[in-house]
Amino acid sequence: MVWYTDLRNRRLFSEAESDWTSRRLLELRAQLASPAPRGVPRRTKDSSLIIGTWNIRDFDNNKFRHGPRRRESLHYIAEILSAFDVCAIQEVNEDLGPLKDVIRLMGPGWDFITTDVTTGASGNRERMCFVYDSRKVRFRNIVGEIVLPKHALLPGEQQFARTPFMVSFQAGWFKFSLCTVHIYFGEVAKGSEGYARRVSEIEYIAKEMASRAERENENYILLGDFNIKNPMDETMGALTKAGFQLPPEQYPSNLLGTHYYDQISFRTRKNELTFLSSGAFDWNQSIYRPDHYEHYAPILPARHRDLKPDGAPRDAGKDKDYYSKRWLTWQISDHLPLWVELAIDFSDAHLLKNVKPEFEADNAPAQVEMTEEETPVEAPPVPAEPVRPLKKKRRAPKVAAPEKQGTLAPTPRLSFAEGWRIFWWVAGGGADRLRKAKAEAKKGGKARKASKSVAKKEG
Repeated sequence: MVWYTDLRNRRLFSEAESDWTSRRLLELRAQLASPAPRGVPRRTKDSSLIIGTWNIRDFDNNKFRHGPRRRESLHYIAEILSAFDVCAIQEVNEDLGPLKDVIRLMGPGWDFITTDVTTGASGNRERMCFVYDSRKVRFRNIVGEIVLPKHALLPGEQQFARTPFMVSFQAGWFKFSLCTVHIYFGEVAKGSEGYARRVSEIEYIAKEMASRAERENENYILLGDFNIKNPMDETMGALTKAGFQLPPEQYPSNLLGTHYYDQISFRTRKNELTFLSSGAFDWNQSIYRPDHYEHYAPILPARHRDLKPDGAPRDAGKDKDYYSKRWLTWQISDHLPLWVELAIDFSDAHLLKNVKPEFEADNAPAQVEMTEEETPVEAPPVPAEPVRPLKKKRRAPKVAAPEKQGTLAPTPRLSFAEGWRIFWWVAGGGADRLRKAKAEAKKGGKARKASKSVAKKEG
């Protein structure tokens, strides 16, 4: 549960800003609770796992001077991340302070694992991170960065622009290793050196993870920012030809909804992967919307705007474009978080291994139980012979359909107006009045029953 206590700290938020941020959080929460793919499924205790990946743009060193991120933005990011059980994050910068602030806002139980910064011109001193709910997802004490061996170095004897990061986790029955990437982008044109490097990076990491999955009989999930333009592009082929499986439906993950940069792909053990749902969460439907421009216009950085001497924009259209297409990407991101929901409760499959079809044709009586001291070491106790033959045969067990595992019905969307009405009804003592009315009605019902009982006896 995300903590909102900062919103009442007047050194951090004025009453007006607390009101604005609270309204946006209510709308964001309503969107998250709506049916997929617009929203994200409710997290469960142990039946399903929601895995996310999100490139949170340049988080958060303000080197391009469009920020830094506002306090309200950290609340929004915490709210979104808390919808997942574990999430890979790219573009976390050297200063971990903002990330730690987000983890604090997410509440107790949340933790993170991160790499050191990647050096070099292409690395941008970025970190790869995993944020996870330790109450649901357990770190299996295996972590490492993937580097290219000498025979596989890229042209110019180069390593990955940003070193892929692998961590092993377990949730319920499901043991898995996540490897997150932020693949080199380079030039857009096919045939260019930068494009070829992008394809080569994807090819190598996909082959390496596929080889490990085969060798170790382990569940490997390769996810992150692959800089894939579209599902038909050569960059996507470099991922899928290594045998990685993609969710049934693909979603664009850039803010404009035109490219499929981010992906979550799988090489898993047989019968250990059940897709339940997937999507890309478009947070821009709730926060930093185009119609919020008037609210934020006074605090947009002047250095990136064309303003008149009185501070008004010379071209209102261009100023709105700066807000909606550039500035907000440094407040939240230019990417949407991508997610998948998997079934992780294999209890039925485990129990079905003990079920023998022959007992449906030839039943056996209950076994005589013995104490540990009485049980022979050499063999289990011999079942007692039935007094009479058993007529009823054992029925085949009923098993829940796999597609039903791990899903919960989404809660109905609560509009802001309805939420506000409920708030004032409770604040005005409506709940207390209803409670008293029910108590009085209950007492009245008991009194009527008692009087009827007395009347019956007298009669």
